[in-house]
Amino acid sequence: MKSARLWLSFGAAILCAVWLKPAVWGHDPEAVKTAPRFERREIELPIRDFTLTDQNGRRLSFNRLSGRVVVLGFGYTSCPDVCPLLTATMLSVQRRVPENQRGSVYFLTITTDPEIDTPAILETYARRYGADLSNWAFLTGPPEALEKVWENFRLRPTKKARGLVDHTPLILLIDRQGIARFAYIGVSPQAQILLQDLTGLLKRSS
Repeated sequence: MKSARLWLSFGAAILCAVWLKPAVWGHDPEAVKTAPRFERREIELPIRDFTLTDQNGRRLSFNRLSGRVVVLGFGYTSCPDVCPLLTATMLSVQRRVPENQRGSVYFLTITTDPEIDTPAILETYARRYGADLSNWAFLTGPPEALEKVWENFRLRPTKKARGLVDHTPLILLIDRQGIARFAYIGVSPQAQILLQDLTGLLKRSS
């Protein structure tokens, strides 16, 4: 049994390393122009529990969301280009989830720039986009706590200057058991495809 668990952990690490290559894309116009527009990958990655602080200053642990399908994205509030596209995609999906299923879905955005993104800044950002905060949390925390979370997803944000961070444009779709089933990588994620996959997970685990 111990050997099986070791192989499962090893396999998950290899899978994660593969689906998150390359780890970082830059913000310069040429990098954004040549980055993949959209790539959907089916994965199977158990998510380790983590605890961060939401836009209201409250602590939120990932394990508290057990039983819900989770849409998880990464970004930061001063991002000039890609992050607004990811936020807009998640917002589009949130608004299109049927009313009778909203309680079964939760959205998370984890900052890649804790230097800037305090809870108050995140709340202002969320309200500017019109996010429904009843089932969407924008998360921050100390750099050391966030680094552990980023590592869980093989994410390696690179600070270029104050308020400018390079990172993989990534959204994950996680099932009710806390296993990431789909990764959407690129600068132009497709809300309709994400919504279809989300609907499939809701039906599969209902």
